[in-house]
Amino acid sequence: MTVSRNGPPPSTRWDISPPAPGEYLSAVTYPPLVAQLLYNRNVGPDEVPAYVDPDLFTTESPFVLPGVSEAVDRIYRAIREGETIGVYGDFDVDGVTSTAVIVEALEILGARAIAHLPDRFKDSHGLKASGVKSLRDRGARLVITCDCGISDLAEADKAAALGVDLLVTDHHVPLSVLPRAVAVVNAKRRDSRYGFTEFAGVGIAFKLMQALFYGDSRAGLLDELLELVALGTVADMVSLTGENRQFVQKGLKVLNSSKRPGVQALIRVSGLTPGSISSGDISWALGPRINSAGRLDDANMSLRLLMTDSEEEAQSLAAELDATNSERQTLTAEVYERVRERLADQPEAPLLMAADDCYPEGVIGLVAGRISKERYRPTVVVTTGEDISRGSSRSIPEFDMASALEACGDLLVSFGGHPMAAGFAVKTENLPRLEERLIELAQERLSGVELSPRIRIDGEVRLKQLGGDTYKLMAELEPFGQDNPQPCFISRGVEVLKCRSLKNHERWMSLRLRQDGVMWEAVDFRTLRRPEDVPSLIDVVYTVRTRRWNGEEVLQANVQDFAPSAL
Repeated sequence: MTVSRNGPPPSTRWDISPPAPGEYLSAVTYPPLVAQLLYNRNVGPDEVPAYVDPDLFTTESPFVLPGVSEAVDRIYRAIREGETIGVYGDFDVDGVTSTAVIVEALEILGARAIAHLPDRFKDSHGLKASGVKSLRDRGARLVITCDCGISDLAEADKAAALGVDLLVTDHHVPLSVLPRAVAVVNAKRRDSRYGFTEFAGVGIAFKLMQALFYGDSRAGLLDELLELVALGTVADMVSLTGENRQFVQKGLKVLNSSKRPGVQALIRVSGLTPGSISSGDISWALGPRINSAGRLDDANMSLRLLMTDSEEEAQSLAAELDATNSERQTLTAEVYERVRERLADQPEAPLLMAADDCYPEGVIGLVAGRISKERYRPTVVVTTGEDISRGSSRSIPEFDMASALEACGDLLVSFGGHPMAAGFAVKTENLPRLEERLIELAQERLSGVELSPRIRIDGEVRLKQLGGDTYKLMAELEPFGQDNPQPCFISRGVEVLKCRSLKNHERWMSLRLRQDGVMWEAVDFRTLRRPEDVPSLIDVVYTVRTRRWNGEEVLQANVQDFAPSAL
């Protein structure tokens, strides 16, 4: 049902969740519709209180994480002996916030901490010995990585040769061999006994700082860093369950009353309202602006914004990031059109891959993501260079891209990432072989698999059921994100009273819907259909949001898909 702008349109499947058992509905002290949402998210009746109230959620000791005890001992020795501690981050939101968390926490303890963020265009992702050397030359003999390092075995060996003690904190999947380091803190280590594994890099960094502050009277000051943890966790699209959910719940409270001049300025340039910032606002407004510096310019701009005490500097940096983000949006759209045209002759390919020296490295991941969603195929976009080419990929749930790249490790200079998003560097001469190998893997692993996007629907409702206090109660399930999706509903037999294209966006629509005498406004940014393609009676799949109208908040449907109604 979703119309693709390139190649044959994949048919979208509507997966409607089965009704919750009666005993579950009876055991949960919420109205049936909200209880159904909890049931769909696998929240047991006894887990509901802690799901809603983060203060009731219990966590494991950070010392259960492998490598934490050794890391704490080495950091405290550095503090006692007055050593300079280097913090080596990454240039995305997760890496920037991880760096800020560690630097600020160390400074609370009186340590001298200095930061290094790699340059996307000179260094690419991951730990680089040149960056470690830069920190060493500035006085650091202990370097803590965050959001990187777990698979950089050769670079870790080079760091040791430089006389630097390396302490790796990372959340990516380790290889069979760990890097050479004083300690490796990672919940995904094979020997880990920690119950939760899906942290972002900033979550692992924060857990280490919790251990470092254990028993210290200043431990409560760490709570002020939770807004950074929330920013990095949501932006990195990790699972918003377990401890991540608690981090974001608490972090949003700090964020909504932030004392950071940089966060305040960023909220202003994003057009958001302090006090009502949601996880969605991080995903669509704050995160992209923080990310834009590392995509097109220098990620240190974002780090300075988050850490500055100067309102004047914060205002200037926020304005610069806002402008950079606008440039990023324009560039992404241009490259997307080029890649889309390049891939037009591959309608049946199990994996899509496009490479060119005119694709700017800073946006190829975003372009791959758009193509992958549109075509519902694993997609790889590569910036080719004379000697080395760099690629970024986005995938679908049926294909583990990180595993596929690992299987191609003999062809790659470096690689890393997640099942749904991964990057790599490859000698340009090996690029054709890499494409051939990835397509073969996709053919093998996707053989017999029906490749069609799915919309997971929480239940069938009438529009009138979502009025009153229902929406407010649904909001208690925030923050929404990965593995805790925004509630999605289907209403059948809905009248379309009005439908028009939005100004300057002919493939986006504004609709007025009616059912049982109840009228709703709706927007459609997803299906890419035209007003003339919309029947007068539809079955519509949608999420719900609020908007301001005549000074009041009203509900609005965000259309995900629709079809002619059989009613």
